[in-house]
Amino acid sequence: MPLKDWECGTCTGTGDLLIMDGPGPLCLTCADMDHLAFLPSGDAALTRRAKKASVLSAVVVRFSRSRKRYERQGILVEEPALEAAEEQCLADEDARERRRERDRVRRVGQDVEFQAKFAAEIGRLFPGCLRPAPTPSPCTPALAAAAGSAAARPDGHWATRRSRWPSSRPYVTRTPTTTRC
Repeated sequence: MPLKDWECGTCTGTGDLLIMDGPGPLCLTCADMDHLAFLPSGDAALTRRAKKASVLSAVVVRFSRSRKRYERQGILVEEPALEAAEEQCLADEDARERRRERDRVRRVGQDVEFQAKFAAEIGRLFPGCLRPAPTPSPCTPALAAAAGSAAARPDGHWATRRSRWPSSRPYVTRTPTTTRC
């Protein structure tokens, strides 16, 4: 896991994990933590139960160069504590699944309620904002065709404009004339 090769400060050994100490990095054997098992992050219930049952635990972090900070990779816990936590998680797995399903249904209801309240508040603060979408008129395709080809309409409704610099690209603008279909 370390980003660079390293040697233990006392026994000149190496390994996947190290502990930074005053004289330099230490291997898990020299730090008297070689009896601990690594539990990767990802299962909050298992991590919480294993840490609670373990007398000795340590957080494993790794420095992320792109984010310029340490990121948690998991924890080191005692093997019997990890086994006990796995048994507890297996014993109540179906209860936790039912709770997750109930919570998901509850959150869906809360989300619908929140969206309705949010739309009502926006409508109150900005009365013209939440108008229903206009129905498409029969002249909409003609306007789209006119927008696609600049100055396509004879009345000059859509026109191409250039700035005074010759290298600028043309862009389509709408002139303030009315259109009747």
